Amino acid sequence: MKARNAPLVALALVLLALGCAALKNDMQLAETAYDEARYDEALIWLDDLEKDTPDMDVEMQARFYYLRGMTAYRLGHRNDALHYLAVAREVAGEESVTTLRPEWRQAMDRTLTELTPHDRSFRAREGSGGDEAGESTEPDPSPES
Repeated sequence: MKARNAPLVALALVLLALGCAALKNDMQLAETAYDEARYDEALIWLDDLEKDTPDMDVEMQARFYYLRGMTAYRLGHRNDALHYLAVAREVAGEESVTTLRPEWRQAMDRTLTELTPHDRSFRAREGSGGDEAGESTEPDPSPES
């Protein structure tokens, strides 16, 4: 009976290995796009990878959330940036030396300091020139009757 299951187990291991290799390759492509300031392309890769975050190890999750947050920041999506960078900080933990490059940790800390609201709001603070994403933080004016 065990001999019959061996091919299925072997097939499952091969598929798992292929899935991990594809995941690492896609993450590398997203990271390369980010490093080369091709943020729209990086966002496409990262959006596609997001569903696979539970399958990532802690180091890859930290990298994913950092790249996702900084890509959102570079594209002017400040609320998304705040969310993903906060998750990156939690995943990386205090000992992020092993999970994030030192320059990434510094950039993440600076950006979180800039974005974190000083009031009870959950929304990212606006930049000095207003919200670059074009998302107004003001409520829509009510139509006149």
